[in-house]
Amino acid sequence: MHSNEKVLDAIAAGDPDALADVIADDVVVHVPGRSRLAGDLRGRGALGRAIKELTGGLPTADVHDVLGSDAHAVGICTNRVDCPDRSFEWRHVNVYHVQDGKIVEVWSNPFEQDAFDELCGGLPPR
Repeated sequence: MHSNEKVLDAIAAGDPDALADVIADDVVVHVPGRSRLAGDLRGRGALGRAIKELTGGLPTADVHDVLGSDAHAVGICTNRVDCPDRSFEWRHVNVYHVQDGKIVEVWSNPFEQDAFDELCGGLPPR
């Protein structure tokens, strides 16, 4: 049994309330790409707030699998944002760094990077 079982369970559940209990207040989320969202976001809830501000919708996740050790976890999922003018769904992998039972750092990895960038205001429409 891993010492971070609560973290793994919260990621697997995809439940925002469960995740809030295991995310450090000063978490850093690294977002790749060329959108206005790209870069480092700091603080619990910063990523969700930024996506809502840029798209008008809140992201949800359908978690397919979670793998982990004492120091790291990997979540494989399909994310979705329902915006006022469209919906967008993408395959995604997050890599989590865990310390003392809290997620302290996240590397966000959308599979469809160009489409994700377009959704978040970075690339012109095709």
